[in-house]
Amino acid sequence: MKLYLKTVVFILFIVISAFWINIYYSGLAVSKAMSAQIADTAAAAAESLYPELRKALFTGNEMDGIKALHEYSQKTGAVYAGLLAPNGSVIAHTNVAMAGKTIDHSLMRKGLRSGEPVSGRSLHNGIEVVDTFIPLPKEKSEGEDFLFQEQDAEDKIAGYLTAGLPLDPARKAEKEIIFNLLTLALIIAAAAILLSALFARVILRQVALLRTGIAKVREGDYDFSVPVISRDELGDVAESFNKLSKGLSETTVSKQYLDSVLESMPDPLIITDENGFILKANPAAVAFSGYDFPLPGPQNLKDILEPQVEGAAEPFALLSWGGHIKELDLWLKAKDGERLPVMLSAAFIGGENRRQIVSVLKDMSQHKESEARLAQYLKEVETVNNELDAFAHTVSHDLKEPLRGIEMFSGMLLSDYSRKLDPQADDYLNRVVKASGRMRRLIDDLLSYARIARVRNPYELVSTAELAKEAVAGLAVMIEERRAEVKVSEKLPDIFCDPVKMGQFFQNLISNALKYNDSSVPQVEINAERFGEYYWKFSFKDNGIGIPRQYYEEIFKIFKRLHARQEYSGGTGAGLAIAKKIIEEHGGKLWVESEKHKGSVFYALLPSDLRKKPKEDR
Repeated sequence: MKLYLKTVVFILFIVISAFWINIYYSGLAVSKAMSAQIADTAAAAAESLYPELRKALFTGNEMDGIKALHEYSQKTGAVYAGLLAPNGSVIAHTNVAMAGKTIDHSLMRKGLRSGEPVSGRSLHNGIEVVDTFIPLPKEKSEGEDFLFQEQDAEDKIAGYLTAGLPLDPARKAEKEIIFNLLTLALIIAAAAILLSALFARVILRQVALLRTGIAKVREGDYDFSVPVISRDELGDVAESFNKLSKGLSETTVSKQYLDSVLESMPDPLIITDENGFILKANPAAVAFSGYDFPLPGPQNLKDILEPQVEGAAEPFALLSWGGHIKELDLWLKAKDGERLPVMLSAAFIGGENRRQIVSVLKDMSQHKESEARLAQYLKEVETVNNELDAFAHTVSHDLKEPLRGIEMFSGMLLSDYSRKLDPQADDYLNRVVKASGRMRRLIDDLLSYARIARVRNPYELVSTAELAKEAVAGLAVMIEERRAEVKVSEKLPDIFCDPVKMGQFFQNLISNALKYNDSSVPQVEINAERFGEYYWKFSFKDNGIGIPRQYYEEIFKIFKRLHARQEYSGGTGAGLAIAKKIIEEHGGKLWVESEKHKGSVFYALLPSDLRKKPKEDR
């Protein structure tokens, strides 16, 4: 390419770069204005929710925050929303996986300094949104003004509301403004290119003369002088050329220096011709392979390299296609017959008529040994897990066997000798029977609890409405005895889950609601609603005995009961613990809201599809 064309291309590059920078920063300005407008709208929408948001920040209760965020998302159409403490810790988030984490975001720090809403753009799961951090004042200021006076902003901020607001509504106006800017910039760029091309033709006259002089010197005419037609930098170059042309000498890089570099390399390096015949090898290659390169007569590198996978492409064929090879796993056949694992990197050097190949080999023996050890460790872990599983079943069988004997013989004594026993002996035997039965149920429930994490059933897309109906059918006898009413909403969703465990979850929640109920007509209502972008929020509402607030967490612990053993069917207290473990295995949360003597509502938050589980990116 001639210098003139290169100059024109360079000028074109500069103009296009300036054009792009102008459009880019103009677009940024427009985007910033649009983002600020959306952020202001978001801040205004948050004003009506100040009491609920402040309450959640004050109590630190995640569920209070989730309720307020859910209402805010419905008002604004936010893709996500979160409630943060001043130090960045997440109180509540529509992505419940973020609860308890800490967010350190530059926008949040900027909002802390200014005490005003701040915003920026980002991609959230493929959707372009306006990220907004809205400082929440500790007390309402006059007119809900975000400008704090007489005190530092940090002293007046109770926390932050962060939200991702969709950008689509503002896109049309933004694109129209940017298009107008683009049209104007194109006109200016075209004029600049035309003027630059004319200017380049004028100033490159001296360069053309230099080109002629270089051609003369190449032909051996070292006495040729270039006319100096300008007194500028190009004129200085012409004068320097005239001086250098008279004292030009050819210089070459020391062959001895290049050889020393080759000899000192720690990895095996082999140079071959284009067909693979070895021309030179460094000492590391000799020591690694055992061959004394170069051997008397032709020695081809292809003869001592072979693929590690049968049917793989030949290495030098790959080199011909791509011009280089990077980190290709091969076997090298050493002189003693041992096959050594190596990683090959190779490339062509030299001109078209005398191309050579430089190949560098890396010993992978230690890496292969590490892989083998890791595979052995994994196999041993799997063996131990299987042995533990078998041990648990064996122990449970051995534990239950004597219990069955105690129950059977105690029952026989009560049946055959009840008239001969005094009241105290009869009472003792009844206690033995009850204690044995309770021990057996405890063992069964403990195994069931442990099996939740151990057993992995196939996940599939199932109807939770059908699972709920099957659970109701399984509890038909209990429902009929209690004269209960169980209402299952037809709007329960389809979710991707373990249908066996999820069916057990529904059965445990329904039986728990019926068991702890003193009403003449126990009632249970099962519903579900969308929560955020990824989750479904299930609710199990009953008119039972209720739960005091201080026991909200206790009831989910294994074998934890709030009543005497003989009360409310005498369960073991494992049902809710199993239910909670099932939900957590599916990436969700289970909690309760209740008042004593006023019934309870159990809530379960579940991802609609674990294959599309949200990332913890905020």
